[in-house]
Amino acid sequence: MSYKHNNLMAMRLNYWNDTQTPSVLVEKEFFQLTLAELNIYPEPSFEDAKYLFFNFPSIIIVKGYALGFMNDNVKTMIHQFIIEHKTELQTKAEIKMKYRM
Repeated sequence: MSYKHNNLMAMRLNYWNDTQTPSVLVEKEFFQLTLAELNIYPEPSFEDAKYLFFNFPSIIIVKGYALGFMNDNVKTMIHQFIIEHKTELQTKAEIKMKYRM
């Protein structure tokens, strides 16, 4: 694992383990609602939201941390990610990231 990956994983863990910050709790609920809205799971659980979050590409994590995951631009990226990876999310398969050069 690279240094960059370790920092991103620390960011993910820090965020997900935060059970006190009201905005974080609302955002986690937003992930669940988005999964339901886009018909990924009929009744998404907290674990389904966690699976989604830990599969977000780094750009969503970094921008979400900076702007909030409910920022309009970040929400658009989240929706696009979910739509592009619908099958993998539904089956909880490994999602391979594509990198742009």
